[in-house]
Amino acid sequence: MEMKLLTLLILFSFSAYTASPLVALASSPSESQSPSSSEDQPPQTVSKIPSNANSKLKKICQEVNHPTECITTAGPFLRENADITPVTVLQAEIEAIDSKAKEAFAKATKLAADPSTSKTVSVPLNVCIDGYKAILKNKQAILDAISKHDADELNMDLSSNVDHISQCEDAFEEAKINSPIPELHSLLGKMIFNSINIGVDMVDFENKN
Repeated sequence: MEMKLLTLLILFSFSAYTASPLVALASSPSESQSPSSSEDQPPQTVSKIPSNANSKLKKICQEVNHPTECITTAGPFLRENADITPVTVLQAEIEAIDSKAKEAFAKATKLAADPSTSKTVSVPLNVCIDGYKAILKNKQAILDAISKHDADELNMDLSSNVDHISQCEDAFEEAKINSPIPELHSLLGKMIFNSINIGVDMVDFENKN
C-alpha cells in the first residue's frame, strides 16, 4: 500500500513538472530573461534517438518518459562490457545526474555571485543551488540502496531528487521570472524523472534485473 502511494505521489510530481514553465523554457527561451542569464546555453539534448544506440539500452530507454535523454546521458556512463539491465542503466543514469548536477551547481553559483545578477534572480537561484547540493549528496544513498537491494529506500531517495528539482522551479515561478539556466535545469529534471521510471517501474531486485 505504501509503495503504491509513493508511486502515485511520484507520478503526480511528474505531471506538475512537465507543466512547469521551466520545462517549456528549454525549447522556447523567453525574451524577458535577465541580462545575467546570457551565459552560453547550447542545446542539451538531440531531437531523436541515435540510430547507433545499443539495442539493449534502447529497449530500456524506450520505456521511460524521455528516451533520447536516457540514451544520450546514461550511455556514456555504462561500464565497458557491462551487462545492460535496468539496474546497470539506473546506476549509469545516477552517475550522469551527478555530473549534470555538478555542472548546474557550478553555473548557478557563478551567476549568484555575479554582482550584475539582481537579487530578484539570486534569491530563487540560491534555492536551486541548495537543491543541486542535495542531489549531489543523495547520490551515494541511491547507490547504496541499489547495492543493498532495498527497493523502499531506493524509491524514497529517487523521489527526493524530484522534490529538490521542483523546489527550484517553484522558486522561479513564485518570483515570476525565468531561470538563467533553463536548458541545463530542464535536462537535469528529465534525467531525474528517467531515473524514477527505471527505479520504480523496471528494477526488480527479486528477479535480479
